[in-house]
Amino acid sequence: MERDLPVATTAIEASVETCQRTGRILVPLLIAAAVTGLGVFVFFELVTAVLLSV
Repeated sequence: MERDLPVATTAIEASVETCQRTGRILVPLLIAAAVTGLGVFVFFELVTAVLLSV
């Protein structure tokens, strides 16, 4: 009694393809969110420094 490996391989390949597609979408969005968050943080740090130095 043999196992049906091509079905499992196809399911694994489908899962890998789905993960890769999701990664191609989410990774750039996460990078953009991180850069934006860092920029907002630096902006408010600069505004706070200027307001406290007056």
